[in-house]
Amino acid sequence: MRVFWCDIRPLLAQPGPLIRWCSKQGLSLDAYLCLDDAVRHLAGLQLRRLAGAGAPHSGDSISISHSGGLVVCALGATPLGLDTEEVRASPAALPAEYFTVQERRWINLQPQPLRAFFRLWTRKESLIKAEGSGLSRMLSLPSLVEKGILLEQVGPVFLWELPILPQRYVTSVCAGQPGQADLHALSVHQLFPA
Repeated sequence: MRVFWCDIRPLLAQPGPLIRWCSKQGLSLDAYLCLDDAVRHLAGLQLRRLAGAGAPHSGDSISISHSGGLVVCALGATPLGLDTEEVRASPAALPAEYFTVQERRWINLQPQPLRAFFRLWTRKESLIKAEGSGLSRMLSLPSLVEKGILLEQVGPVFLWELPILPQRYVTSVCAGQPGQADLHALSVHQLFPA
């Protein structure tokens, strides 16, 4: 599995290079609600292109996720799902109703409950994406915690975290086979060359 990622915070702070790139490409930003949405969406499309998704006869699965200033794209030979979340306190209560009693207990017993919440949430969302389901499936997922341990395999799929900006984000992947991901960090200049 290949994983391509980009820290887009420089573009979120100063979007000039993206605007110039869009102009050269003949792309309009009018369809987006805000410039931040445009940056995240276009960065995802560029990562997808650079990863080689959509090449004739590739047959690869692809999953894209973004949160805050991070955009990540995974490409692999088996169905896969990817989710990334910025570890930040939510102004609203965290949606505990999406977790089983075992999962809530596990979160509360962790030294960093907020980080534990996002570790569990990203695994659940990556599992849903690998299945091709929607968020409504979240309530019916099996528990990802058993006997106080976060599971690394659920049925035929494997779940693990990727070491992408780990102090700031939690990025989880779900795939039909265990293994390491080949990580490729790209700069905003590589995504949107001048």
